[in-house]
Amino acid sequence: MKPSGKRLGPLADLPVLILSLLVVFVYTSSAVAQAPGTFIPTGNMTTPRESHTATLLLNGKVLITGGSQELPASAELFDPVTNTFTPTGNMTTGRFGNSATLLPDGRVLIAGGYYFGYLDSAELYDPATGTFTATGHMVTTQNWHTATLLNNGKVLIAGGGRECPGGADGCLIADRPELYDPATGTFTIAGDYADRSGDPWFGTNGLVGAPLTLLPNDNVLIAAEPTAEIYDPSTKTFRLTGQMTRGTEDGQQTPAIFGTQTLLTNGRVLLTGGEEFEWTWLNDAELYDPSTGKFTASHKMTRIRSGQTATLLRDGMVLIAGGDHSCNYWNSGGVDVSRCDAEDVGTEIYDPVTDIFNAGANLTTYRINHTATLLMDGRVLVVGGGTDMRGFWPTNSAEIYTPSLLAPAQIVTNLRFDRTNAATGGSYSVNISGSNLTPETFFDIRFIGPGHTDSDVVLNWQRELAASHGVPAGTATGSWTINGVRAHQIETDHTGNFAPVSATITVSP
Repeated sequence: MKPSGKRLGPLADLPVLILSLLVVFVYTSSAVAQAPGTFIPTGNMTTPRESHTATLLLNGKVLITGGSQELPASAELFDPVTNTFTPTGNMTTGRFGNSATLLPDGRVLIAGGYYFGYLDSAELYDPATGTFTATGHMVTTQNWHTATLLNNGKVLIAGGGRECPGGADGCLIADRPELYDPATGTFTIAGDYADRSGDPWFGTNGLVGAPLTLLPNDNVLIAAEPTAEIYDPSTKTFRLTGQMTRGTEDGQQTPAIFGTQTLLTNGRVLLTGGEEFEWTWLNDAELYDPSTGKFTASHKMTRIRSGQTATLLRDGMVLIAGGDHSCNYWNSGGVDVSRCDAEDVGTEIYDPVTDIFNAGANLTTYRINHTATLLMDGRVLVVGGGTDMRGFWPTNSAEIYTPSLLAPAQIVTNLRFDRTNAATGGSYSVNISGSNLTPETFFDIRFIGPGHTDSDVVLNWQRELAASHGVPAGTATGSWTINGVRAHQIETDHTGNFAPVSATITVSP
Protein backbone atom coordinates (compact mmCIF):
# COMPACT_ATOMS: atom_id res chain seq x y z
CA MET A 1 0.00 0.00 0.00
CA LYS A 2 1.30 3.47 -0.86
CA PRO A 3 -0.04 6.36 1.24
CA SER A 4 -0.90 9.71 -0.25
CA GLY A 5 2.22 11.68 0.55
CA LYS A 6 3.00 15.29 -0.27
CA ARG A 7 5.48 15.70 -3.12
CA LEU A 8 7.62 18.79 -3.56
CA GLY A 9 9.63 20.44 -6.28
CA PRO A 10 9.98 20.00 -10.06
CA LEU A 11 10.05 16.19 -9.84
CA ALA A 12 6.74 16.07 -8.01
CA ASP A 13 5.16 13.14 -9.82
CA LEU A 14 8.21 10.99 -10.34
CA PRO A 15 8.87 7.84 -8.30
CA VAL A 16 12.13 7.25 -6.57
CA LEU A 17 14.03 3.97 -6.59
CA ILE A 18 16.79 2.85 -4.26
CA LEU A 19 18.85 -0.21 -5.01
CA SER A 20 21.36 -0.60 -2.22
CA LEU A 21 21.81 -1.28 1.43
CA LEU A 22 21.35 1.83 3.53
CA VAL A 23 23.53 2.00 6.64
CA VAL A 24 23.57 5.00 8.98
CA PHE A 25 25.18 5.62 12.34
CA VAL A 26 23.68 3.57 15.15
CA TYR A 27 23.69 5.35 18.48
CA THR A 28 23.47 3.78 21.90
CA SER A 29 23.10 5.64 25.17
CA SER A 30 24.15 4.95 28.70
CA ALA A 31 22.06 7.70 30.27
CA VAL A 32 22.43 7.95 34.01
CA ALA A 33 19.39 7.26 36.14
CA GLN A 34 17.36 10.44 36.45
CA ALA A 35 13.84 11.18 37.58
CA PRO A 36 11.54 12.04 34.65
CA GLY A 37 10.83 15.74 34.14
CA THR A 38 13.95 16.95 35.98
CA PHE A 39 17.32 18.61 35.33
CA ILE A 40 20.62 17.34 36.75
CA PRO A 41 24.16 18.71 36.25
CA THR A 42 26.49 16.91 33.87
CA GLY A 43 30.18 17.35 33.08
CA ASN A 44 31.47 20.91 32.56
CA MET A 45 32.66 22.28 29.25
CA THR A 46 36.37 22.96 28.84
CA THR A 47 35.69 26.72 28.73
CA PRO A 48 32.80 29.07 29.61
CA ARG A 49 30.63 29.96 26.61
CA GLU A 50 27.75 32.30 25.79
CA SER A 51 26.09 32.95 22.39
CA HIS A 52 27.73 29.74 21.15
CA THR A 53 26.35 26.94 18.96
CA ALA A 54 25.55 23.30 19.68
CA THR A 55 25.12 20.88 16.76
CA LEU A 56 23.98 17.26 17.04
CA LEU A 57 26.27 15.19 14.83
CA LEU A 58 25.29 12.02 13.01
CA ASN A 59 27.26 9.92 15.51
CA GLY A 60 25.17 11.24 18.42
CA LYS A 61 27.82 13.59 19.81
CA VAL A 62 27.29 17.35 20.09
CA LEU A 63 29.72 19.88 18.60
CA ILE A 64 30.08 23.11 20.62
CA THR A 65 31.63 26.14 18.86
CA GLY A 66 32.16 29.83 19.57
CA GLY A 67 31.14 32.04 22.45
CA SER A 68 34.33 31.61 24.50
CA GLN A 69 36.20 34.59 25.87
CA GLU A 70 39.04 32.48 27.24
CA LEU A 71 39.69 30.36 24.12
CA PRO A 72 37.84 32.15 21.27
CA ALA A 73 38.74 29.65 18.53
CA SER A 74 38.23 26.53 20.62
CA ALA A 75 35.59 23.87 20.03
CA GLU A 76 34.58 20.79 21.96
CA LEU A 77 32.46 17.65 21.80
CA PHE A 78 29.88 16.33 24.23
CA ASP A 79 29.68 12.55 24.44
CA PRO A 80 26.21 11.44 25.65
CA VAL A 81 27.55 7.99 26.54
CA THR A 82 30.06 9.35 29.09
CA ASN A 83 28.29 12.71 29.69
CA THR A 84 31.63 14.51 29.30
CA PHE A 85 33.11 17.28 27.14
CA THR A 86 36.48 16.98 25.38
CA PRO A 87 38.32 19.46 23.13
CA THR A 88 38.34 18.95 19.38
CA GLY A 89 40.28 20.86 16.73
CA ASN A 90 40.37 24.67 16.90
CA MET A 91 38.40 26.83 14.49
CA THR A 92 40.33 28.94 12.00
CA THR A 93 39.22 32.06 13.89
CA GLY A 94 37.50 32.97 17.13
CA ARG A 95 33.77 33.60 16.87
CA PHE A 96 30.78 34.85 18.88
CA GLY A 97 27.24 34.80 17.52
CA ASN A 98 28.15 32.52 14.62
CA SER A 99 25.92 29.85 13.09
CA ALA A 100 26.53 26.11 12.79
CA THR A 101 24.65 23.95 10.27
CA LEU A 102 24.79 20.18 9.83
CA LEU A 103 25.29 19.42 6.13
CA PRO A 104 23.93 16.34 4.31
CA ASP A 105 27.36 14.66 4.33
CA GLY A 106 27.76 15.03 8.12
CA ARG A 107 30.14 17.99 8.09
CA VAL A 108 29.21 21.24 9.88
CA LEU A 109 29.26 24.70 8.29
CA ILE A 110 30.45 27.40 10.72
CA ALA A 111 29.72 30.89 9.40
CA GLY A 112 30.05 34.53 10.39
CA GLY A 113 29.83 35.95 13.88
CA TYR A 114 31.94 38.59 15.61
CA TYR A 115 35.57 38.67 16.72
CA PHE A 116 37.15 42.13 16.90
CA GLY A 117 34.79 43.02 14.07
CA TYR A 118 31.93 41.50 12.09
CA LEU A 119 33.01 38.39 10.18
CA ASP A 120 32.40 37.20 6.62
CA SER A 121 34.58 34.10 6.99
CA ALA A 122 33.28 30.52 7.11
CA GLU A 123 34.75 27.08 7.78
CA LEU A 124 33.82 23.40 7.78
CA TYR A 125 34.15 20.92 10.64
CA ASP A 126 34.83 17.30 9.66
CA PRO A 127 33.80 14.86 12.42
CA ALA A 128 35.95 12.13 10.83
CA THR A 129 39.15 14.11 11.40
CA GLY A 130 38.08 16.51 14.16
CA THR A 131 39.46 19.45 12.18
CA PHE A 132 38.21 22.76 10.79
CA THR A 133 39.14 24.04 7.32
CA ALA A 134 38.29 27.36 5.70
CA THR A 135 35.61 27.47 3.02
CA GLY A 136 34.44 30.35 0.80
CA HIS A 137 33.86 33.80 2.28
CA MET A 138 30.34 35.13 2.64
CA VAL A 139 29.34 37.99 0.38
CA THR A 140 28.71 40.22 3.40
CA THR A 141 29.42 40.07 7.12
CA GLN A 142 26.79 38.28 9.19
CA ASN A 143 26.25 38.33 12.96
CA TRP A 144 23.22 37.30 15.05
CA HIS A 145 22.02 35.43 11.99
CA THR A 146 20.42 32.01 11.53
CA ALA A 147 21.45 29.34 9.03
CA THR A 148 19.07 26.63 7.82
CA LEU A 149 19.72 23.61 5.61
CA LEU A 150 17.24 23.64 2.74
CA ASN A 151 15.80 20.52 1.14
CA ASN A 152 17.82 21.24 -2.01
CA GLY A 153 21.06 20.79 -0.04
CA LYS A 154 22.02 24.46 0.14
CA VAL A 155 22.16 26.58 3.32
CA LEU A 156 20.14 29.78 3.71
CA ILE A 157 21.77 32.42 5.91
CA ALA A 158 19.49 35.27 6.96
CA GLY A 159 18.81 37.69 9.80
CA GLY A 160 22.44 38.79 10.10
CA GLY A 161 23.45 42.33 10.88
CA ARG A 162 26.27 44.81 11.35
CA GLU A 163 26.62 48.27 12.83
CA CYS A 164 24.94 51.18 11.10
CA PRO A 165 27.25 53.73 9.42
CA GLY A 166 28.68 56.01 12.06
CA GLY A 167 28.16 53.41 14.77
CA ALA A 168 24.85 54.79 16.06
CA ASP A 169 24.08 53.34 19.48
CA GLY A 170 21.90 50.22 19.29
CA CYS A 171 21.59 50.39 15.49
CA LEU A 172 22.16 47.41 13.23
CA ILE A 173 21.69 47.03 9.49
CA ALA A 174 20.38 43.74 8.17
CA ASP A 175 22.84 42.31 5.67
CA ARG A 176 21.44 40.66 2.57
CA PRO A 177 20.57 36.96 2.91
CA GLU A 178 22.91 34.43 1.31
CA LEU A 179 23.04 30.85 0.08
CA TYR A 180 25.93 28.45 0.68
CA ASP A 181 26.44 25.62 -1.78
CA PRO A 182 28.35 22.69 -0.23
CA ALA A 183 29.10 21.31 -3.70
CA THR A 184 31.15 24.38 -4.67
CA GLY A 185 32.02 25.80 -1.24
CA THR A 186 30.77 29.23 -2.30
CA PHE A 187 28.28 31.85 -1.07
CA THR A 188 25.92 33.84 -3.28
CA ILE A 189 23.28 36.47 -2.56
CA ALA A 190 19.83 34.88 -2.12
CA GLY A 191 17.89 37.91 -3.29
CA ASP A 192 16.68 40.52 -0.82
CA TYR A 193 14.04 40.78 1.85
CA ALA A 194 10.56 41.78 0.77
CA ASP A 195 10.43 44.60 3.32
CA ARG A 196 13.15 47.17 3.87
CA SER A 197 10.76 49.87 5.02
CA GLY A 198 12.94 50.94 7.91
CA ASP A 199 12.92 50.37 11.63
CA PRO A 200 13.82 52.81 14.42
CA TRP A 201 16.17 50.38 16.18
CA PHE A 202 17.59 48.21 13.45
CA GLY A 203 18.45 50.64 10.68
CA THR A 204 17.01 49.46 7.37
CA ASN A 205 15.30 46.26 8.43
CA GLY A 206 13.78 44.61 11.48
CA LEU A 207 14.92 41.10 10.52
CA VAL A 208 18.21 41.23 12.44
CA GLY A 209 18.29 38.33 14.88
CA ALA A 210 15.34 36.58 13.24
CA PRO A 211 15.18 32.79 13.61
CA LEU A 212 14.45 30.68 10.53
CA THR A 213 12.14 27.68 10.24
CA LEU A 214 12.12 25.25 7.31
CA LEU A 215 8.45 24.45 6.75
CA PRO A 216 7.04 21.15 5.44
CA ASN A 217 6.09 22.92 2.17
CA ASP A 218 9.79 23.58 1.45
CA ASN A 219 9.56 27.31 2.26
CA VAL A 220 11.35 29.11 5.09
CA LEU A 221 9.58 31.30 7.67
CA ILE A 222 11.48 34.40 8.84
CA ALA A 223 9.50 36.13 11.56
CA ALA A 224 10.92 39.16 13.36
CA GLU A 225 8.73 41.97 12.07
CA PRO A 226 5.07 42.79 12.46
CA THR A 227 4.74 41.28 8.99
CA ALA A 228 6.82 38.13 8.60
CA GLU A 229 8.45 36.89 5.41
CA ILE A 230 8.69 33.64 3.47
CA TYR A 231 11.67 32.51 1.41
CA ASP A 232 10.79 30.25 -1.50
CA PRO A 233 13.80 28.21 -2.69
CA SER A 234 12.07 27.31 -5.96
CA THR A 235 11.85 30.97 -7.02
CA LYS A 236 14.74 32.22 -4.83
CA THR A 237 12.59 35.11 -3.66
CA PHE A 238 11.24 36.55 -0.41
CA ARG A 239 7.62 37.57 0.03
CA LEU A 240 5.52 38.93 2.88
CA THR A 241 3.24 36.58 4.78
CA GLY A 242 0.69 37.11 7.58
CA GLN A 243 0.70 39.82 10.25
CA MET A 244 2.23 38.70 13.53
CA THR A 245 0.40 39.14 16.84
CA ARG A 246 3.29 39.45 19.31
CA GLY A 247 4.38 42.87 20.57
CA THR A 248 1.06 44.65 20.02
CA GLU A 249 0.49 47.44 22.52
CA ASP A 250 -1.94 50.38 22.29
CA GLY A 251 -2.74 49.34 18.74
CA GLN A 252 0.89 49.62 17.70
CA GLN A 253 3.29 46.83 16.88
CA THR A 254 7.08 46.74 16.69
CA PRO A 255 9.51 43.95 15.79
CA ALA A 256 9.90 41.14 18.30
CA ILE A 257 13.46 39.76 18.32
CA PHE A 258 15.44 37.17 20.27
CA GLY A 259 12.39 34.95 20.60
CA THR A 260 12.13 31.36 19.37
CA GLN A 261 10.49 29.55 16.47
CA THR A 262 9.68 25.85 16.74
CA LEU A 263 8.22 23.64 14.03
CA LEU A 264 5.65 21.46 15.76
CA THR A 265 4.75 17.90 14.83
CA ASN A 266 1.38 19.14 13.50
CA GLY A 267 3.16 21.31 10.90
CA ARG A 268 2.52 24.65 12.59
CA VAL A 269 5.19 26.94 14.04
CA LEU A 270 5.22 28.09 17.67
CA LEU A 271 6.77 31.53 18.29
CA THR A 272 7.53 32.55 21.86
CA GLY A 273 8.79 35.54 23.79
CA GLY A 274 11.55 37.88 22.77
CA GLU A 275 11.83 41.61 23.16
CA GLU A 276 10.78 44.62 21.18
CA PHE A 277 11.73 48.26 20.74
CA GLU A 278 12.12 50.25 23.98
CA TRP A 279 13.30 47.14 25.81
CA THR A 280 9.91 45.54 26.33
CA TRP A 281 10.24 41.84 27.17
CA LEU A 282 7.40 39.56 26.13
CA ASN A 283 5.54 36.55 27.45
CA ASP A 284 3.44 36.49 24.28
CA ALA A 285 3.23 33.42 22.06
CA GLU A 286 1.63 32.78 18.70
CA LEU A 287 1.16 30.08 16.08
CA TYR A 288 1.87 30.29 12.35
CA ASP A 289 -0.11 28.04 10.01
CA PRO A 290 1.72 27.45 6.69
CA SER A 291 -1.52 26.30 5.03
CA THR A 292 -3.15 29.72 5.56
CA GLY A 293 -0.11 31.96 5.96
CA LYS A 294 -1.64 33.47 9.09
CA PHE A 295 -0.58 34.00 12.71
CA THR A 296 -2.93 33.53 15.64
CA ALA A 297 -2.31 34.43 19.26
CA SER A 298 -1.61 31.55 21.62
CA HIS A 299 -1.92 31.45 25.37
CA LYS A 300 0.83 33.43 27.08
CA MET A 301 3.88 31.85 28.66
CA THR A 302 4.05 31.68 32.43
CA ARG A 303 6.66 34.49 32.43
CA ILE A 304 8.41 36.95 30.12
CA ARG A 305 11.48 35.64 28.31
CA SER A 306 14.13 36.81 25.85
CA GLY A 307 17.20 34.77 24.85
CA GLN A 308 15.51 31.52 25.91
CA THR A 309 15.61 28.15 24.19
CA ALA A 310 12.69 26.11 22.84
CA THR A 311 13.23 22.39 22.28
CA LEU A 312 10.75 20.10 20.57
CA LEU A 313 10.53 16.88 22.57
CA ARG A 314 9.73 13.52 21.01
CA ASP A 315 6.21 13.49 22.46
CA GLY A 316 5.41 16.75 20.61
CA MET A 317 5.71 18.97 23.69
CA VAL A 318 8.08 21.99 23.69
CA LEU A 319 10.51 22.70 26.52
CA ILE A 320 11.03 26.46 27.11
CA ALA A 321 14.07 27.18 29.29
CA GLY A 322 16.09 30.15 30.51
CA GLY A 323 16.21 33.64 29.08
CA ASP A 324 16.15 37.20 30.35
CA HIS A 325 13.24 38.01 32.63
CA SER A 326 13.73 41.80 32.91
CA CYS A 327 10.80 44.14 32.28
CA ASN A 328 11.06 47.32 30.24
CA TYR A 329 11.97 50.60 31.87
CA TRP A 330 8.50 52.12 31.63
CA ASN A 331 5.99 49.40 32.34
CA SER A 332 5.70 45.72 33.05
CA GLY A 333 4.09 44.84 29.73
CA GLY A 334 1.03 43.59 31.57
CA VAL A 335 2.87 40.76 33.35
CA ASP A 336 3.43 39.97 36.99
CA VAL A 337 6.05 42.55 38.07
CA SER A 338 7.30 40.20 40.79
CA ARG A 339 8.84 38.17 37.95
CA CYS A 340 10.71 41.13 36.49
CA ASP A 341 14.43 41.68 37.05
CA ALA A 342 14.84 38.20 38.47
CA GLU A 343 17.37 35.54 37.52
CA ASP A 344 14.64 32.94 37.22
CA VAL A 345 15.49 29.26 36.79
CA GLY A 346 11.93 28.13 36.07
CA THR A 347 11.04 26.37 32.81
CA GLU A 348 7.75 25.60 31.13
CA ILE A 349 6.28 22.99 28.81
CA TYR A 350 4.05 23.90 25.87
CA ASP A 351 1.29 21.42 25.03
CA PRO A 352 0.16 21.80 21.39
CA VAL A 353 -3.06 19.88 22.08
CA THR A 354 -4.31 22.31 24.74
CA ASP A 355 -2.29 25.31 23.49
CA ILE A 356 -1.21 25.99 27.08
CA PHE A 357 2.14 26.56 28.78
CA ASN A 358 2.57 24.72 32.08
CA ALA A 359 5.32 25.27 34.66
CA GLY A 360 8.17 22.79 34.40
CA ALA A 361 11.12 21.79 36.56
CA ASN A 362 13.82 24.28 37.55
CA LEU A 363 17.16 24.53 35.80
CA THR A 364 20.14 23.93 38.05
CA THR A 365 21.39 27.46 37.23
CA TYR A 366 20.09 30.61 35.57
CA ARG A 367 21.00 30.85 31.86
CA ILE A 368 20.57 33.28 28.97
CA ASN A 369 21.86 32.89 25.39
CA HIS A 370 22.58 29.23 26.08
CA THR A 371 21.86 26.19 23.89
CA ALA A 372 19.53 23.23 24.31
CA THR A 373 20.00 20.14 22.12
CA LEU A 374 17.71 17.13 21.81
CA LEU A 375 19.94 14.05 22.02
CA MET A 376 19.27 10.82 20.15
CA ASP A 377 18.16 9.06 23.34
CA GLY A 378 15.45 11.69 23.94
CA ARG A 379 17.21 13.68 26.67
CA VAL A 380 18.00 17.40 26.31
CA LEU A 381 21.51 18.81 26.78
CA VAL A 382 21.51 22.41 28.12
CA VAL A 383 24.88 24.12 27.81
CA GLY A 384 26.55 27.37 28.88
CA GLY A 385 25.03 30.81 28.56
CA GLY A 386 25.26 33.94 30.65
CA THR A 387 24.49 33.60 34.34
CA ASP A 388 23.28 37.16 34.84
CA MET A 389 20.38 38.94 33.14
CA ARG A 390 22.58 40.64 30.54
CA GLY A 391 24.65 37.56 29.79
CA PHE A 392 27.94 39.14 30.85
CA TRP A 393 29.12 36.16 32.92
CA PRO A 394 29.34 33.02 30.78
CA THR A 395 29.41 29.62 32.44
CA ASN A 396 31.03 26.31 31.50
CA SER A 397 28.33 24.34 33.29
CA ALA A 398 25.90 21.99 31.57
CA GLU A 399 22.86 20.00 32.59
CA ILE A 400 20.62 17.24 31.29
CA TYR A 401 16.83 17.25 31.13
CA THR A 402 15.00 13.92 31.05
CA PRO A 403 11.45 14.33 29.70
CA SER A 404 8.48 12.69 31.35
CA LEU A 405 8.22 10.48 28.27
CA LEU A 406 11.71 9.41 27.21
CA ALA A 407 11.67 8.30 23.56
CA PRO A 408 14.77 7.54 21.48
CA ALA A 409 15.24 8.58 17.86
CA GLN A 410 14.02 6.39 15.02
CA ILE A 411 17.04 5.18 13.04
CA VAL A 412 17.11 3.46 9.65
CA THR A 413 19.85 0.85 9.23
CA ASN A 414 18.66 -1.24 6.26
CA LEU A 415 16.76 -0.46 3.09
CA ARG A 416 16.44 -3.36 0.66
CA PHE A 417 14.76 -3.59 -2.76
CA ASP A 418 13.63 -6.74 -4.50
CA ARG A 419 15.39 -5.97 -7.80
CA THR A 420 18.44 -4.26 -9.20
CA ASN A 421 16.72 -2.34 -12.01
CA ALA A 422 13.23 -1.32 -13.10
CA ALA A 423 11.46 -0.08 -16.19
CA THR A 424 8.63 2.40 -16.52
CA GLY A 425 5.27 0.76 -16.15
CA GLY A 426 6.66 -1.80 -13.70
CA SER A 427 6.95 -1.87 -9.93
CA TYR A 428 9.36 -2.69 -7.15
CA SER A 429 9.16 -3.59 -3.47
CA VAL A 430 11.14 -2.20 -0.55
CA ASN A 431 11.83 -3.43 2.98
CA ILE A 432 13.14 -1.07 5.67
CA SER A 433 14.58 -1.99 9.06
CA GLY A 434 16.35 -0.19 11.87
CA SER A 435 16.04 0.92 15.48
CA ASN A 436 12.78 2.04 17.11
CA LEU A 437 10.80 1.67 13.86
CA THR A 438 7.23 0.37 13.81
CA PRO A 439 4.85 -0.86 11.10
CA GLU A 440 3.27 2.61 11.26
CA THR A 441 6.48 4.60 10.67
CA PHE A 442 6.51 7.13 7.82
CA PHE A 443 9.60 7.69 5.68
CA ASP A 444 10.52 10.91 3.87
CA ILE A 445 13.23 10.78 1.20
CA ARG A 446 15.63 13.33 -0.31
CA PHE A 447 16.85 12.60 -3.84
CA ILE A 448 18.42 13.95 -7.04
CA GLY A 449 16.75 13.06 -10.34
CA PRO A 450 18.28 12.66 -13.79
CA GLY A 451 19.69 15.89 -15.21
CA HIS A 452 19.39 17.81 -11.92
CA THR A 453 21.98 19.03 -9.42
CA ASP A 454 19.78 20.17 -6.54
CA SER A 455 18.01 17.76 -4.21
CA ASP A 456 14.26 17.34 -3.95
CA VAL A 457 12.09 15.83 -1.22
CA VAL A 458 9.08 13.54 -1.10
CA LEU A 459 7.21 13.56 2.21
CA ASN A 460 5.56 10.38 3.50
CA TRP A 461 7.03 8.47 0.58
CA GLN A 462 6.31 5.21 2.35
CA ARG A 463 4.42 4.02 5.40
CA GLU A 464 5.05 0.54 6.80
CA LEU A 465 8.35 -1.29 6.84
CA ALA A 466 7.53 -3.14 3.61
CA ALA A 467 5.64 -1.73 0.63
CA SER A 468 5.31 -1.87 -3.15
CA HIS A 469 5.86 1.16 -5.43
CA GLY A 470 4.82 1.62 -9.03
CA VAL A 471 6.91 3.19 -11.81
CA PRO A 472 4.43 5.21 -13.92
CA ALA A 473 4.81 5.74 -17.63
CA GLY A 474 6.66 8.96 -18.33
CA THR A 475 9.14 8.54 -15.51
CA ALA A 476 12.41 10.25 -16.42
CA THR A 477 15.04 7.79 -17.56
CA GLY A 478 18.58 7.90 -16.27
CA SER A 479 20.31 7.86 -12.91
CA TRP A 480 18.34 8.51 -9.72
CA THR A 481 20.25 9.11 -6.48
CA ILE A 482 18.91 9.02 -2.93
CA ASN A 483 20.92 11.09 -0.42
CA GLY A 484 18.70 11.14 2.65
CA VAL A 485 15.94 9.29 4.54
CA ARG A 486 13.93 10.56 7.51
CA ALA A 487 11.77 8.34 9.72
CA HIS A 488 8.87 9.72 11.77
CA GLN A 489 5.85 8.33 13.56
CA ILE A 490 3.35 11.17 12.99
CA GLU A 491 2.21 11.90 9.43
CA THR A 492 2.53 15.69 9.78
CA ASP A 493 5.86 15.56 11.60
CA HIS A 494 8.77 16.52 9.34
CA THR A 495 11.06 17.98 11.99
CA GLY A 496 14.05 15.62 12.11
CA ASN A 497 17.27 15.48 10.13
CA PHE A 498 17.67 13.24 7.10
CA ALA A 499 20.06 10.33 7.58
CA PRO A 500 22.70 10.40 4.83
CA VAL A 501 22.64 7.68 2.19
CA SER A 502 24.27 6.99 -1.16
CA ALA A 503 22.02 4.90 -3.36
CA THR A 504 21.47 5.09 -7.14
CA ILE A 505 19.65 3.30 -9.98
CA THR A 506 19.27 3.84 -13.70
CA VAL A 507 15.66 3.79 -14.89
CA SER A 508 15.04 2.47 -18.39
CA PRO A 509 12.05 3.13 -20.69
